[in-house]
Amino acid sequence: MLLRLRVQNLALIDSVELALEPGFNVLTGETGAGKSILIDAIDLLLGRRARPEDVRAGARAAYVDGVFTPPESAGLSAALKAYGIEPDESLLISREVIVNGVARSVARSVARVNGRAVPVRALAELGPHLIDIHGQVEHQSLFRPARQLEYLDRYGGHLPERQEVARLVDRWRAVKAEDAELRRDARETARLIDLLSFQVSEIDGASLSLDEDEALRVERQVLANAERLRELAGVSERLLTGDDAGAAVDRLGEAMATLAEIADLDPAVKPAADQIAEAQAVITDAAQSISAYAADIEYDPPRLEEINARLDLLETLKRKYGDSLAEVLGFADDARRQLADLGAADDRRRGLAAEQAALEADLARAAQDLRTRRLDAAKRLTRVIACELANLNLPDAAVEFPLHTRADAVGLVLGEGEEPVAFDRSGVDLGEMQLSVNRGQPVRSLAAVASGGEMSRILLGLKSALAAADETPTLIFDEIDVGVGGRSGDVVGQKLARLARAHQVLCVTHLPSVAAFADTHFVVEKHDEAAGALTDVRRLDPDAVVEEIAAMGGSRTTAGRRVARDLLADAEAWKDAGRAEPSGGYATEAAGRRC
Repeated sequence: MLLRLRVQNLALIDSVELALEPGFNVLTGETGAGKSILIDAIDLLLGRRARPEDVRAGARAAYVDGVFTPPESAGLSAALKAYGIEPDESLLISREVIVNGVARSVARSVARVNGRAVPVRALAELGPHLIDIHGQVEHQSLFRPARQLEYLDRYGGHLPERQEVARLVDRWRAVKAEDAELRRDARETARLIDLLSFQVSEIDGASLSLDEDEALRVERQVLANAERLRELAGVSERLLTGDDAGAAVDRLGEAMATLAEIADLDPAVKPAADQIAEAQAVITDAAQSISAYAADIEYDPPRLEEINARLDLLETLKRKYGDSLAEVLGFADDARRQLADLGAADDRRRGLAAEQAALEADLARAAQDLRTRRLDAAKRLTRVIACELANLNLPDAAVEFPLHTRADAVGLVLGEGEEPVAFDRSGVDLGEMQLSVNRGQPVRSLAAVASGGEMSRILLGLKSALAAADETPTLIFDEIDVGVGGRSGDVVGQKLARLARAHQVLCVTHLPSVAAFADTHFVVEKHDEAAGALTDVRRLDPDAVVEEIAAMGGSRTTAGRRVARDLLADAEAWKDAGRAEPSGGYATEAAGRRC
């Protein structure tokens, strides 16, 4: 419920604060006084787009806030949680519209919930759980078949079934899109598989080992210089142990003999003599190693050719796949992973086909179940609307809501042997509410039949029929009685008062017979000030209510006040009778029918 509305610097309003009550609240006043500005203020709290004209001339910013008692609604709780707002006993929603000085264009629009800044779209998500506004735009939306189907689902209480159909359709579309993407890429995938398979085969066929190329280069250098290496090894061996007079071993032997003689005279030289002996042994071993090395060197042209060919292959692989053999082997690993993924795509396509078939079966069952429920609900809803219209002085109204499907070769098969039909997130049903307001006239679409006043009554009748299923706590009707004559005004008032038993109702009206049913009455007045026209709102006490209703009837005379008191007394008697009925129903003298 909306507990309080505060408006500052909005259009013609300087500063206004309304303390709204449960039940039926009414706003009255002269045409152009600014009643709809208050509805616009509430609409700002529901997330409508800010406009420069929202800000009062001479002001820099407009401000609106509303205090709500939040309903127990899973949808509202989820929306609050999505924006990090903790539920509380009350909900404060505010909106500030700031304009540029000279240009008077909207510079910023700031929205807050319980003091926390949120994007404006958050208000649009929270709004439907708090307030439902009905005005001329709502009249137009009633012409749309899709909107009518939504009303039918709300009345029938099968919104969960509709949501399940929407969920299945969304998943089905996602599966179809993924499958189409995979199929679109199938040819390119086949080419990629062939390429990757060749690359892996080429690398695996080479049987690479890390640093193999470096080892082969060393071996190639040895083979290519075999003769020179044997020659140099022979020279080295002769210098160390050969027959030459200057061989190292012989010279060391001479040094040892000399040191031995010295050691006999001076034992301190013995360590040096031992070192020379060790050096002689090392040189002898080295000479033997060089001799063995020279013996092993063999000029092998076939092996040299084999090494060159292998190195050519390794260089070719490196040119294709990496700067080193490690990178080439890494390339092969990546290619194998890609092949595995591409192979999984085939498995994924098969899985998608199975999932699509299962989804279509589930969707067919869900859509058929929803269709069955809708057909039953359409019969009940049309009877109730016809009854409501009869109570609104349209006794000969006939209402039908035929539902049908449209054939579609690529649509959904609802049952074995049936032709496929078109479907979307709302199901498979197509239909449009049809109406005849005069006896003997065929039913036609609402847009073709209803006048402005009749549309107001149809919408009110529809809202009355839906009241039990409508969880929105506050309903706002902006001049819903447009086109409704005084003869039907009291019945419109009764309908609104009846809605106010389960909802908070706020109505802008020009009909005294509607205003008489209000539990709380506000009057909107425009005053001419030095700075320009300003709108003010005040709550009326009982005596002032009589004066206002008399003025609405066009007479502030004693007779006019008497008529106003009679209207108020009749309305109060009707409300007392309704309170005494456990069912909450009513019958009117005009129609004598209970809905």
